[in-house]
Parts: sequence; C-alpha cells; structure tokens
Amino acid sequence: MIVGLGEMLELGLPLVLDGSVLLLAVIGTITGLFVGAMPGLSSVMAMAILIPLTYRLTPQQAFGLLLPAYAAGTFGGAIGALLLNIPGTGAAIMTTYDGHPMAKRGDAGYAIGLSCVYSFVGGIISAIFLAVFAPVVAYWAIRLGTREYFAVAVFGLGVISYLSPSLIKGLIGGAVGLLLATVGMDAITGVSRFTFGYAELAGGLEFVPVMIGIFGLGEIMYNIDKGTREGAYLPQRFGRMLPRLSDVKRCLPTTIRSLVVGTFIGVIPASGPTIGAVASYGLEKRIGKRRAEMGTGVPEGIVAAETANNAGTGSAIVPMITLGIPGDAVTAVLLGALMLHNLRPGPALFAQRLDVVASIFILFFLGNVLFVIFGLLGARVFVRVLKTPQRVLLPIVAALCFIGAYATRRSVFDIHILVIFGIVGFLIRKIGVAPAPLILGFILGPIVESNLRRGLITTDGSIAAFFARPVSAFLLLLTLVLLFSPGLIRLARAGFAEVQRRRTRGHRSIHNESGRE
Repeated sequence: MIVGLGEMLELGLPLVLDGSVLLLAVIGTITGLFVGAMPGLSSVMAMAILIPLTYRLTPQQAFGLLLPAYAAGTFGGAIGALLLNIPGTGAAIMTTYDGHPMAKRGDAGYAIGLSCVYSFVGGIISAIFLAVFAPVVAYWAIRLGTREYFAVAVFGLGVISYLSPSLIKGLIGGAVGLLLATVGMDAITGVSRFTFGYAELAGGLEFVPVMIGIFGLGEIMYNIDKGTREGAYLPQRFGRMLPRLSDVKRCLPTTIRSLVVGTFIGVIPASGPTIGAVASYGLEKRIGKRRAEMGTGVPEGIVAAETANNAGTGSAIVPMITLGIPGDAVTAVLLGALMLHNLRPGPALFAQRLDVVASIFILFFLGNVLFVIFGLLGARVFVRVLKTPQRVLLPIVAALCFIGAYATRRSVFDIHILVIFGIVGFLIRKIGVAPAPLILGFILGPIVESNLRRGLITTDGSIAAFFARPVSAFLLLLTLVLLFSPGLIRLARAGFAEVQRRRTRGHRSIHNESGRE
C-alpha cells in the first residue's frame, strides 16, 4: 500500500515540531551555509563532521541537524562562487560562469539573491518530489529479490565509476571500497577476514572514522599540499537582492527546464546535484534565448545552475532511502547516518519506521525554507566570513575531524583509522582517483556481497540466473554498456573517420579522372 501525504504529515509533524529538533535544524542550516561558502571545505565535509555529534540523538534530532545542513550547504557553495570565483561545493561550479561576472559589475547582492531564491525553488520542488515518489519506489522495491538488489548496487557503482574523470580510476576506487567492506567477521560463515588480529576490526571498519578520514582529513591534506586559495575578495555594496519581476518572467522557461533536468538526473543513482547543474547549464547555453550572452553575467546562467543543483538534492535521497543506493557523495554520508542509528534503508524502513521516514521528508522541506531565510538575512555576514584565511580555518576543521572520529565510540583505535584513511584520501586525490567511488563501494559492499552470495545459494551457483529476471538482467546489461561504452564510442568514431577518409579519397580520384578527360 502506498502511503499518502496526509498520513505522512500526521506521523511526521509531531516528531518535527519539537523544540530540540527545530533548534538543531537552525544550527544545521547555519553550519551548512558557512561550510558551503568556504573554499576548501565542502558539504560532504560538513556532513562528515556533524554525523558524530548525532550519535546520542534520536533519529529525528539527527536528521534535523543533517538534512538542513545538506540543503543549505548546496546553496552555500554559490556564495564563494559568486564573490571569489571559487565554488564552495562541486554543485556550484557552473554558478561561477555568470555569477562572478555579475559580482564584478558590483551586483553581488542581486547575484546572491537570485542564487538563494532559485536554490529555494529547486529545493522545494525536490522536497515535494521526494515525498511523493519515494513511497511509490519503496512500494515497488519491496517486490525485488536478492538478484535485483545485487544488480541495483552494481549499477550504482557502475554509474559513479562512469561519471568519474577516469573510468579506470573510478573502477579502481569502487573496487578498493568493496575490498574494505569485507574487513571483519563473515556474516554467513563467521570467518574473520583481514582483521590482522585486531579485535576492534571483528565488526568491520567503523564507518565514521573512515568517512571523516577520506572526506575530511584527506581533503584538508590535499588543500594544504596544493596551496591554500584565498581568492580575490570583491568588496560590494548590497542593494536589491530579490529578483526583479521582469527577470522572473524571462527566466521562467529556464526555471522549468532546470527543474526537470536537475530532478531527473538527481534520481539516477550516483549522479547527484553536480551533474544536474552541469547538464542544465549546458542545455541553457545550447537552446536558451540568451545563449550567446552566457558567461557574461546574465541571470539565466545563475538560474540554470542553482535551480538544477538544488532540484537534485531531494531526488538524490530517493534511491538512498528506498534502495540503499546513494544519489551522490552527500547522500552516501546520509546513508551512513541511517545505519549509525540502526535504520536500514529500503522498503522495510517504510513499513517498520514510517514515522521516521515522514519526519525525514518534513525536515528536508524545512531545511529548504530555513536556508532561504538565513541566506537572505545573513548574506552580508557570510560574505565577511569569506575573508577568514584558510590557514586559520583548516586547522580548526582538522581538530573537529579528530574529535568526531573519537566521539562515536570513544576509541583511540578509531583515531588510528582516521589518520590511515586521511592519508588514503590524500593519496587517491593525488593520483586522480575521486573519493566518491571508494566510499560508495565501502557502503554498498555488504549489499553487493550478501545479495550475490544469497542469490548464488538459492540458484545452486548459477551466474546465468542473475540474467533470468527482467529487472536484474536489464540493470546488469545496462552496467556493462556503461562500462564498455567509452571503448565502443572510440571504435565507432574511428570507423566513421575511416569511412570519411575513404569517401574523400574516392571523391578526389573521381575529380582527377574527370580532369584528365
């Protein structure tokens, strides 16, 4: 049975309308705005640092802190992009193209207002999409078996590897993550694997220190190694911030296109807001009315980027909460937060803890409302915060990483894990391997392994049985197409180029023969 919105509100509102939850939502919003705006930090890092603070909180308190930080952090990245030409988050990369030129003209206040309002539009639509479609996906997902879940997890790894700067390096990152997931006691046979005699590893690697090490400490080391970027701060006068009615009317087609693109791409496992923003901006530059002016500081550029990246936030949560497949790096961290509070994502979560699921939907909606309020009211304050040197900021964040890793279990062993994976996170960035495939492989590893082994047990070891069911066969074949498509495309291009060369030689020979006649 698919749950209606009325029932969701009835179950979730009493949990959300609690003083402590609302206070944590405000704290999460401010933290997300601050961290998202700061170059060198990221919304993933903010989530990684905040998760240990939620260890002793109730699930609704924990997500009251985390979800507003996610929503606000996605918008906060635009502040650094506008004023410093340094996006605070990956999702704000495309905002630099028109946002910074607008700020250089002295219209930073208006640029921030455009970014904030259209981020809100994208975020609210994505929150509605989450609340409407997540129960539908969960309703159908409950009919999936072990083979389908294995195929979905493999597809998620395949997509994020495909979208990495290098397919091979993305696959290497995912494979290392899968290997790390095997550390600990085998759930089926009870055999210890890769524990090296450490009793602390019997239950596997603790998610929090691994995550903070790769996304937090590793990022700090990488920033220090490449040299801190302070950026050329643009002093601004703040006048009008809210969009003009003429701009709203003119940007309406852009807004609709960006909502569709951002929401659709966000719901694809392992895609997320960054890919949505890139696709939306590229589409606007191709078919928009002011495509020739894109990159010079036109409102359409900001609208296309900011609407799409925030439209991808809520839709990225859909596969995470219904299938256990993160939509991007941030939802991978949110998936870890669910497991930290003994909430296993998937269709069963809707049946067993519908009240918590409903509170998650409401809190995400609330987070989008809060960031537009604090974003507009506190714009001047956050602009001043950008003047904080990274040499001051990064040591503070590093200290928070150590505190967060220790606080979860009060274990010095977790500090060692943090340092080891901080070095791992630094090294993989140096060789060009994105951390997202690794952490996604680590999270999806138990899903891949357990469902693969159960599927093999129930089918007497038949690999072909995984292609016998329509859903699993389609996803596995689609994964193979994704992984082999770069090579196939190169072969097709080489063949097309050879055909063109032969045609050119044929035309020349015909021309020469006619000339001799």
